Amino acid sequence: MHTTNEIHVGADSIIHFLSQMGIKVLHNFPGGTIAPLLDACHKFNIRVITSRHEQGAGYAALAQAKLTGLPGIVAVTSGPGVTNVMTSVADAYFDGIPMLVFTGQVGTADLARHKDIRQRGFQEVDTPLLMQPITKAQYQPHNVSELLEMIPEAWQKAMEGRKGPVSIDLPMDVQRAQFTRSLFCLNASEIRVDGDALAVFINPLISAITQAKRPVIIAGNGMMNPKNIDGFKQLLKIWPVPVSSSLLAVGLVDSDSKLCLGFHGHTGSQVAGLAIHEADLVLVLGSRLDVRQTGTQTQNFAPHAKKFRVDFDRAEIAYSRVDVDSTYYGALQHFLPELLAKLQNLQQTLPDLSPWYQKIAEYKSQFGWCYPEYPGLAPQSVIEQISKAISSPVICVTGVGSHQHWVARHFRFHYPQRQLLTSAGHGAMGYDLPTAIGAAIHAPEAQVLCIVGDGSLQMNIQELGMIQEYQLKIKIVVLDNHRLGLVSQFQLMNWETDTACGLKKSPDFFAIAQAYGIRAFHATKQSEFEAVLDDFVKADSAALLHLELDSRHDVLPMLLGPQSMDKMWPFYDMQGELREQSK
Repeated sequence: MHTTNEIHVGADSIIHFLSQMGIKVLHNFPGGTIAPLLDACHKFNIRVITSRHEQGAGYAALAQAKLTGLPGIVAVTSGPGVTNVMTSVADAYFDGIPMLVFTGQVGTADLARHKDIRQRGFQEVDTPLLMQPITKAQYQPHNVSELLEMIPEAWQKAMEGRKGPVSIDLPMDVQRAQFTRSLFCLNASEIRVDGDALAVFINPLISAITQAKRPVIIAGNGMMNPKNIDGFKQLLKIWPVPVSSSLLAVGLVDSDSKLCLGFHGHTGSQVAGLAIHEADLVLVLGSRLDVRQTGTQTQNFAPHAKKFRVDFDRAEIAYSRVDVDSTYYGALQHFLPELLAKLQNLQQTLPDLSPWYQKIAEYKSQFGWCYPEYPGLAPQSVIEQISKAISSPVICVTGVGSHQHWVARHFRFHYPQRQLLTSAGHGAMGYDLPTAIGAAIHAPEAQVLCIVGDGSLQMNIQELGMIQEYQLKIKIVVLDNHRLGLVSQFQLMNWETDTACGLKKSPDFFAIAQAYGIRAFHATKQSEFEAVLDDFVKADSAALLHLELDSRHDVLPMLLGPQSMDKMWPFYDMQGELREQSK
C-alpha cells in the first residue's frame, strides 16, 4: 500500500505505473545507468527477463506487444545500450507495434554540456535525437516532477492512433531522486468517431459493393487486431469477397479458404496480383500499400477498380502512393460495425460472385507454385510438411530472407490459432530467434516455431542461451542454403555477379545447439528429413532441426520493378516450363 507520505524514487514511479497498467514482464540488457529501474522491478512484482544483447531484448519486447495487446517494455543502459537496441525499435516503428523503450542516461549535470564537446559523461549519447526518426515521441525528464507527468503520456502516445514505440531517456539522478507524491495510474481518453466523415465515405462504398462483380479486399497489419477479427469474419459471411493480404496480415483468412488469395506484391502470390489487377472494386483495410505490395507501377495498380481505403494513419492517406477514389481516416473497429449494419439489410440483393470465384479458381490452377527442381530437400515441400506436422495453436516466427517468403507462401496460417510474426517494413535479419523467445515467454500456451535462414540466425545466435535458462520449448528450423539467398538472387538477376552473398560456409548448427543444451537434428535429403520430423515436432523440449538445401533455390516468381501486378517474372507453369513475359 502506497500512501501520499511514503518516500519513493523516480524509478519506483515508473515500475509501479507499469504494474498498474497490467505489465508483468520487463525485457532488458543491464548496465549501470539503468540499474535503478531494474532494482525497482522486484518491489512491484514485475519479472525481469535478461537477453544476451540489447537487440534481442528489444525483439522479445516486440513479441510481448504483439501477443498481449499492451506495449512491449524494454530497458537498456546508455551509450552502446541505446545504439544496440535501435534496430528493434525501428522494427516496432515501421510495423506499428507499441513499445516503451527505457534508456539509462548520465546525470542531468553532464547533459548540460557545450555544443562543441562530443561527450562529457561516460557512455553518453544524445538518445532523444537518435530516437527521433524511429519513435512516435521522445522524452527526457530533468526532474522527478517532469517524470511523473511524462510516463502516462508516453504510454498513451504508444497506444493511440497508429501504434508505435516511444523513447523515455532517464538521467541517473532523476531515477534516484526521492519524492513523496502518491503514485498514480493513467485514465486513457476515448477516441472520438467522426460520424459525418464515416457516412460520407460509407454510402458510396455501399453503392459500389452493390454493383461490383469482381471485388477484392486488401487487408493489412491494421486488421491483425483481436478487436477486428470477429467483425471481419461476419463481413465475409455477408459479403464473401476474395481477400489478399500484406505480409503482416498473412493468416487473417485461412490459407486453405477459397477466399484466400495469399499475400500480394514483390514475393507474393501471382493469383493475388492477377485478382487485384482484374478487380472492379478494391477495399483497402489498414494497409500501407507500400512499394513491396504494389510494385513501382502505381498508375497500373488495380486499373479497372474503384478503390476505397480505410486507415488510422492520416499521413499514409495524405501521401498515398496509390491514387484512390475515397478514403476514411479512422479506426477499423469503428468502421466495420457500420459497414456490417448497412450490408445486412442488402444481403439478398448483393451481386452473385460465383463467376468471380470460378475465375480465381482458374488462376489458382494455372498459376500454382512451381520451382525448378534441384537435388535434395525442396523448401516448399519441407515447409508444407512441417506445417502439417505441427499442431495448433502455433506461433511461427521467421527471420528475413528467402525463408521468410517461402514460409509466408507455404505454411498454413489462420490467425489467431496459427499466427505469423515477421519483420516487414524494416526487414531486419536477426528478428527471428529473440522474437521467438519473447513469444514463448508471453504465449506459453502456444507452440513456438522459429523458421530461419543460416544468415539471419547468426545475427542473434547468442540468444540461444536464453532457451535453457528459461526452459523454453521453442522449435527452430534452420533452412541452410549456404548463401544470403534473397540478396544473392537480387544481385545475380541485376548484375550477374554475387561477390558478397554466395558460397557461405555455415557453422555446425547441430553442434552449436547441443553446446547450448538444445536437442539437435540434421538432414540433407528427403528421407533423412522424414525420419526425424516426428521426433523434432513432438520433442518435449527445445529442439533445432538443421536442414541443408541446394544453394540454387530461389524465391520465384518475383514482381520486378517495371512490372504491373498481373506480371511476375519468371513464372514456371504446371509442367515446369519457363513462361516468357510479354513485353
